[in-house]
Amino acid sequence: MSIVEYLGCPFCGKSVVTSRIRPETLENFSADWNILQVREAQPGPGRGRKIKGVGGFVVDPFRSMPIYRMLESPEHRDLAVAVKNRLLKIVGEYLRVGAITREEIDALLREAA
Repeated sequence: MSIVEYLGCPFCGKSVVTSRIRPETLENFSADWNILQVREAQPGPGRGRKIKGVGGFVVDPFRSMPIYRMLESPEHRDLAVAVKNRLLKIVGEYLRVGAITREEIDALLREAA
């Protein structure tokens, strides 16, 4: 029998094999990242027939939005607030089990000010 470890996303529950995750990529985040990605389906050869550089779903950088633009958008505000609330629940649980300390939160708040 073979054992495979997966890491579940605390936001959506999607699981990824741990050997495919590079921890250093989880250290970076910017409020400017487009967490809402608007993609346009490009014409291509069809389902299951891949040709490199042809077709697929291309990100539209002008319609995609970072969290602060989502909060300003009546159409996307509810989703942005839901992401914020989920983040607060995750941080709260990490605090509850001691994985995050109040000192770490205080330091983060000082950096953000």
